[in-house]
Amino acid sequence: MQYTTLLTLLTGTTAVLAAPGSPVLPRQATPTIYARFYPDGGCHGDWVEDVVFPQNTNDCIAVNVAATYGSIGFLNNTATRTLKVYSEPGCDESGRHFELAPKELNCFAQQVKSAKFL
Repeated sequence: MQYTTLLTLLTGTTAVLAAPGSPVLPRQATPTIYARFYPDGGCHGDWVEDVVFPQNTNDCIAVNVAATYGSIGFLNNTATRTLKVYSEPGCDESGRHFELAPKELNCFAQQVKSAKFL
């Protein structure tokens, strides 16, 4: 009798393990932009820090990079909206800024303190 019970338990466990996985979570489907900060002005050499900009907000995104850097390289971009990047905190337009179009990959020699999806 114990053998039958053990076999039933093992079969049940196997069935649970073989159950299909859950669907893709919404956070996994969020478009993002991945960037690395480089010490020089042309996105060369070893990167010193990286950041991900998730396209799940309309708010200003603070960028706090502790390392010294001279450029930012955008290496992966699945965004469907333009990202506006600012040299000042709080998405203040009084400083330098540039726009990164959806799917665009590029390098910019600029300090980055904040960004916002348009």
